[in-house]
Amino acid sequence: MTADDLVALYKAGKFKEALAAAIGANAKSKFSPTRLVMDKQAGKLRCYRGNKRVEKDEHGEWQLAKTLS
Repeated sequence: MTADDLVALYKAGKFKEALAAAIGANAKSKFSPTRLVMDKQAGKLRCYRGNKRVEKDEHGEWQLAKTLS
């Protein structure tokens, strides 16, 4: 699923479906996201685990975000 599809689901109010699609097969990962937030300036979805931002690394595993942007 592309980022545009996730944004469309989120804007349609289907938050659980968007989160499930963002997590994918890595639902049991230590840092898999528990919530999505729309970044209005960038127009992208940001994934969070608790209050820490997470993102996928080059291997597709969820890790804590190293950048602030």
